[in-house]
Amino acid sequence: MLNPEKKFVFFILFFYIWELTELLIYKGMNTRKINKAKKNTEEAIMAAAEELFLEKGYLLATTTEIARRAGVTHAMLHYYFNTKEQIFFKVLDKNLHELFSSVRQSMSAERQSFWENLSAGVSMLLAFLDEHTQLAGLLYEVAKHSPDLLERYQENVTNLLCALGGHHKALLQHEIAEGKCNPVTFEQLFLDIVTLVFSTYMFLPAINQIARMGKAEMDALLKRRHEEILTLIYLRLYGKDPMKA
Repeated sequence: MLNPEKKFVFFILFFYIWELTELLIYKGMNTRKINKAKKNTEEAIMAAAEELFLEKGYLLATTTEIARRAGVTHAMLHYYFNTKEQIFFKVLDKNLHELFSSVRQSMSAERQSFWENLSAGVSMLLAFLDEHTQLAGLLYEVAKHSPDLLERYQENVTNLLCALGGHHKALLQHEIAEGKCNPVTFEQLFLDIVTLVFSTYMFLPAINQIARMGKAEMDALLKRRHEEILTLIYLRLYGKDPMKA
């Protein structure tokens, strides 16, 4: 049996342990809430920045406008991002990782046919840009007026390309070795694809402004252009129309 003094000491210890446990649980929950709030704020800033970059271009978009659209103070924006450049890189990272992830998933390593793999990847690239039609124009604007930005980002792009290209580069080399397609390097082929695809979307706003096309007409135009791009790539590789192959 515990005497009254020991009972009192035991009660005090139990009380402090209980309070400490509650405090730790509360702090943990509070930390999670704070982290969630931080994530939501950062995402809101990035979403607002992406909209403004696409609407106005990188040069004309300001951090003041980004903060206003995100619903935060200018000081709060700078708590998360020191410069507009830092926001731009984060937005670009998000879009490129989403793009490369989609393309990589569509180009299954299980497919034996190089063309099946390649055409699936190009089709996914086109589908992505259909949903992000202004992205190509934004990259062109930055490359033209602020090339140092993309130069500093070059390593990130190179790493993404290496992750995407390894298996498919080997497939292309095998295709050439067997005499199935024209001799072309993976880098040349990549440049052909990028030129054909991105030039389409870079000039799309101007074409739309001149032609004043509705959504249905634009969708039909892009569908035809998708088919033309795949046909041109096939001709580059195999020297014949895929419809007659």
